[in-house]
Amino acid sequence: SFGDQDVTLRTHQFQFIHKLGRFWLMDLGAGLNDNISESKSYANRNYNLEVTQLNPKISYLYNQNTRLDLFYTYKDKRNTILEMETLKMHVLGANFKFASKQSFSANANANLYFNEFEGNTNSPVAYQMLEGLQPGTNLTWLLGLQKRLTSFLDLNLNYLGRKSEDSKTIHTGNLQLRATF
Repeated sequence: SFGDQDVTLRTHQFQFIHKLGRFWLMDLGAGLNDNISESKSYANRNYNLEVTQLNPKISYLYNQNTRLDLFYTYKDKRNTILEMETLKMHVLGANFKFASKQSFSANANANLYFNEFEGNTNSPVAYQMLEGLQPGTNLTWLLGLQKRLTSFLDLNLNYLGRKSEDSKTIHTGNLQLRATF
């Protein structure tokens, strides 16, 4: 229904990780990306995104099974064809992970997004650049729980939420019982 679509992704990344003392871990990431999509049938789906990103993160390693991450992400995205959309994205976030010795794990995550977008927000290019979020301030959160019931049966519970300035809160959840055989 969409015809041919060619997608090319080129990525250059830098990653530096260093443990500071016994409990702290510093992680610095940076990247330059080119994301190109070409559709002969739908010209409004064409884009050539040049992305620059920086992601510093600091982690507190309480013990082998528990950690807290605080991070910041900056992304500068530019579409170099058609409407020439631009985005400056700032993300502040925290992530908590816990894994017990009794086959139970928990993951909690919260992110605050500040999106400065210029262009038509109701286009496929905008959706790609904004990563499904809206211009302005956005908040996302996640809670995931996993419990091993038996040697071949796992129970997973996931809850996700998101809120934008001009929209109602969206709640999504799923429950999964997984058998491995």
